[in-house]
Amino acid sequence: MKFRGKLIDGNCIKQFMSILGCMTKLGKSCVIRITPTHMYFIVRESQTISSSPLIWCTLDQAHFFFEYGMEGLSTDDNEIYMEFMAENVIKTLSALKVSSAAKTVKIKLTKKLASPCLTFEIEMPSGTTGSTNFRLVVHDIPVNLVPKRLWIEYAEPDPVVADISVQLPQLRLLKSIVDRFKNLANMALVHITSQGHLTLTVETDSVSVTSHFEDLYVDNHIEDEAKVTIELKRLSNFLVNEQLNPIRVVCNVNSRLMHFNFLSDSYSLQYHLPGIDIE
Repeated sequence: MKFRGKLIDGNCIKQFMSILGCMTKLGKSCVIRITPTHMYFIVRESQTISSSPLIWCTLDQAHFFFEYGMEGLSTDDNEIYMEFMAENVIKTLSALKVSSAAKTVKIKLTKKLASPCLTFEIEMPSGTTGSTNFRLVVHDIPVNLVPKRLWIEYAEPDPVVADISVQLPQLRLLKSIVDRFKNLANMALVHITSQGHLTLTVETDSVSVTSHFEDLYVDNHIEDEAKVTIELKRLSNFLVNEQLNPIRVVCNVNSRLMHFNFLSDSYSLQYHLPGIDIE
């Protein structure tokens, strides 16, 4: 199996690394699936609904990569699945935070010390004022190649059957409210109506607080209302991803699940937030 990709556009480098950073915040490990046309980031947790992926992120390789080449397991199974631990990516992300002026980022599947690695070669400014020279920063991220018999565990989630689907308000505003609410309680009740009215309510022995969002665009509905109780900490952790600047965010809700879909021209990201059974 072989893989080699090269990013040269500053905006693409920043967006790619932001997506990678979000994956490291939402799970202890992440699987990268590489195909001839797309790259996928997949995060799973055993407690998710039907053991489906917690995160499913699809990137259009033609948008991000100036060069992109891969050889999968075989001609019939021309794909690569590899798993990395989130903590091993921190140094790579830190290197790019030193300067947003990285000239190129090359990513390769390599073998070092008898172990497969995803090697990042980052061409950075030398640091000398006025200098046009660049220095090469190399980081090796150990990976485990996922055998074919386990690929099925990382299959794309089935479409969510939602009682109501709405487009969310500004995520930064929503996150600020969620962060305040999580100081009051561990969970909140989400209530959405077919008129585009969304409320977020927390209740304790001493207080009940509700935030209202009106006139949200309703994508689809098969019921007049939908309710689900969710964990505020997990929702807050996910809403950090507002930095990805999606074109729109669709929220699908039924009694068991709050499902988010970030949509843009170059990527899509799905997040499954299971509901809490409080009975």
